Amino acid sequence: MQRDPLEYREVVVYRSAKKADTYLYLPAESTLSDLPSELNQLFGRAIFAMELVITPQLKMSRLQATDVLIALGTHGYLLQIRTP
Repeated sequence: MQRDPLEYREVVVYRSAKKADTYLYLPAESTLSDLPSELNQLFGRAIFAMELVITPQLKMSRLQATDVLIALGTHGYLLQIRTP
């Protein structure tokens, strides 16, 4: 039985070799080749950072877990860019 993707999601996080403090969250079942080519060019070389399970209750330092889950379900990825 599959779980609701807004309640539980296995995620792979990559950091950008090109831009400081820029991270890309992808569902574990996706690959970098699934991303739009423009995003790949903007992000640059992806460096594996971590794997994690995101639930709505997860406390994240810069993002809301529910926002990440919604973005993954809607767009298939979430791009986290450092804010000033």
